[in-house]
Formats: sequence, C-alpha cells, structure tokens
Amino acid sequence: MPAAAVLGWPLEHTRSPALHQAAYRAAGLEGWRYLARPTRPEELAAVLEEVRAGELAGVNLTTPHKRAVVPLLDELEPPSGELGAVNTVWRAGGAAAAAPARLVGGNTDVDGALWALERQLGLGGAGWSGQGPALLLGSGGVALAAALAWARLTEARGRHGLATGPLTVAGRSPDRAAAVAAQAGPGATTIGWDRAAAAVGEAEVLIQATTLTATGGSVPGQDRLRRGVRVLELNYGPAAQGLVRAARRAGAAAAADGLGMLCAQAAAAVTLIAGIQADVTAMAAAVGLELPRHPVGRVAPA
Repeated sequence: MPAAAVLGWPLEHTRSPALHQAAYRAAGLEGWRYLARPTRPEELAAVLEEVRAGELAGVNLTTPHKRAVVPLLDELEPPSGELGAVNTVWRAGGAAAAAPARLVGGNTDVDGALWALERQLGLGGAGWSGQGPALLLGSGGVALAAALAWARLTEARGRHGLATGPLTVAGRSPDRAAAVAAQAGPGATTIGWDRAAAAVGEAEVLIQATTLTATGGSVPGQDRLRRGVRVLELNYGPAAQGLVRAARRAGAAAAADGLGMLCAQAAAAVTLIAGIQADVTAMAAAVGLELPRHPVGRVAPA
C-alpha cells in the first residue's frame, strides 16, 4: 500500500495528513496513506533511505529539516536552490520506480504563495490594475518564497500584456531584506523597518511574512490600512487573524490568511509525490476553508 509522510521535530498539530488524504480520496487513489512521522534530525537520513527503497513514495519536510535535507539528495528542482530549502522529496521516476531510486527535492512554497496571490487576492488577471504600492513585510524564508512568487506573478501578467508594479520589502535586517528584494522581480526595493508603518498605510497590496502575527501580535501601521487594500497574511490559525480582521474592517478588496497557501503548496506536493492532479478545493474543505472549485496540480507553473 503506497504511503507518504510529513517529517518534523517536534511534530505537533500538523494539518498535512488531513490535506493529503483528502487529495487521495478526491482522486480515487485507493489504499494510499499519509502519515505524520516525528523525526529527529539524526533520523532524517534513515527515513530518506525508506523513500529511496520504495517503502515511502515521498515525504514532506517541516522544521528543522528543510535546509538539512539538501546535501542528502541527488537532485534539486527549482526553486529549491534560490530558497536554500526543500519541503518535498520524491522518487525520480515516480512512486513505482525501481529501487534504489534517485531522490529529488523541491519546494512548493512559491507555488502556494503564487496561488494565493492570484486566486485569493485576485491579482492574476485584468481585474487588478497592477498599480499602486505593493509591500512585503519580512526577510526570512517565507518572505523569500513570497518574493519569488511576486516575480512569477509579474512574468505571468506580462505575458498577457498586464503591468505589475514593483515590490517593496521591509525587514529588520537590511542585508536580508535586500536578498529578498533581489528575487522579487524588476524594480524591487527595500525600506527600513522604521518606515514600515507608513508604508503599510499606503499599500494597495500587503503581504505579511513576519512571525509577529503568529501568536496574536500586530504589524506596524495595522490601524492605518486603506480602503480597497488587498492583504495576504502568510500565518494562519486562530491567533493569527488580527491583520485579516483589521483589513476587513478597513474595507479591504480582499484579505486572506495563510491557510490557502498551505493548501495550494500541499496540492503541488501531492502532484510531485503521487503524480495526480490534486483538487485544492477538496483539500481546503478538509481543514475548514471554503474556496471556489479549482483543481490544481503543479500550481500555476511559470
């Protein structure tokens, strides 16, 4: 019976089994199982050998394995190199490939962020002018994935003759913010954290990728949001709803937390591991999120 798993340490309250099992059911994959496997750092290499041998079809990775796994793999698929991190490992040739299989690592966080920008914020088509200030808060790994997603969004809109304004990145570390901006497409710039509050109040698009809101905190300028703003909060969960609620009170055109991104990146991971078109709407329903029906596999490839 084919099986895949999520690996992390510690591994608590993960939504991955519910998401992946929902995808398997929607696709009619009989017998497929998805497991939560608490895995200490010193155990990671041994579990990867289970993938190589075909005992597991693939794995997803969370803290602290996303960077540590990179030297243990045979191949990296973009954008893992740019991110310096992997969240999905699968067998070259698919789940049925002969053992020992080569191990391929990828990262679907950019897919998930792009899906959220296009589908939840409505930035994918002519319904958004592409004009006005766009601001990314944060300079860590999640912010880097969001920046790469913005670059892909800019390219995709450009192929249809649609303009997209440059992204501004605000982070506490100027060097890290500059590294994030370097991946965000043409014209991206940085500002100091001391200017973040004013920039939040002026933003037409706001992407929140810091940890400030994860446990109920607020971001600078949260009380200054303009009417019609489009807000993507990349944290999710009951404690992380303050910015989304503030955006809706301000009359936001769209406001969403990170649960949609989580569902979309998981859908892309399902495709890589199981080789199926994953139904992100069925997956979202499994974790209590309602979305318009939109089957996806490799979400919105560039």
